[in-house]
Amino acid sequence: MRDMAASDAITQSYLRQAGGENRMELPSAYTDRGSIDNWRHVRMQSMAAGLVAAMPKASWMTVGDGRYGSDAAYLRGLGAEVLATSLTDDNLRIACELGHIHRYRAENAERLSCEDGSFDFVFCKESYHHFPRPPIALYEMLRASRVGIVLIEPCDSPRLLDAVKRWAKRLLRGDSVFDYEPSGNYLYRVNLRELGQLMCAMGKYTYAVRGINDFFHPRLSRAPAGTGMPFLLTRLVIGIQDLLARLGLLGWGLCCLVIFNGTPPKAVVDALRRQRFRIVELPRNPYAATS
Repeated sequence: MRDMAASDAITQSYLRQAGGENRMELPSAYTDRGSIDNWRHVRMQSMAAGLVAAMPKASWMTVGDGRYGSDAAYLRGLGAEVLATSLTDDNLRIACELGHIHRYRAENAERLSCEDGSFDFVFCKESYHHFPRPPIALYEMLRASRVGIVLIEPCDSPRLLDAVKRWAKRLLRGDSVFDYEPSGNYLYRVNLRELGQLMCAMGKYTYAVRGINDFFHPRLSRAPAGTGMPFLLTRLVIGIQDLLARLGLLGWGLCCLVIFNGTPPKAVVDALRRQRFRIVELPRNPYAATS
């Protein structure tokens, strides 16, 4: 706790020196670790915790980590060796100066500069759907990884009550557009059937998946996590979504996917199963040996 408080103090000092323009841009992981917003992101990032525990000496690269390398900072906090990357490195440089990350560089997800299998894992959280050509980025991330890649992205799994969920978003947040984000990009949701087809075409046959639900409201995001009505409301809405998703009435809002390049190590599979991931084996090409 002392180290966390010291880090937050350094961050606030940096912001005062840099001026107010960066204050809202820095993620809550650096500025308000006790907030609901940071709690939400850690819930997603923790999907990779089992992999780090199973392979503590594994090397990692984050892709699309433009929120000041906050994903890399989380993995580094677990003890992983990690390189943070984004399309530009301005924000990553600031995060490095603040001491949150120690290695970074600019990388285009569709044209990664590293050699094949340069990292054990590639981690991409809520960035894949921003890419203009997601399947190309998927191929590149798999090429750069030795064991596999971790994707945490919006999921395309429509169910009976999805229309009700959209109505609730209109009512609670005033959302009116659901296929595009305010930044202008198309919200490319991961479809598991389509993903399976892409993997089979590339000769990849194993992935793990776990559904996740989230709830974001700007008025609640800075409230403290752990206690208080805002946090209880956030947990309640997520819990209701989880129940309906398990009953098959509502699609999972997000999914965490671990896509393997080959046969995954047993320790990795066991760790994922402990985190309630489902391991999926796709049909293998019977002609591959003779073609």
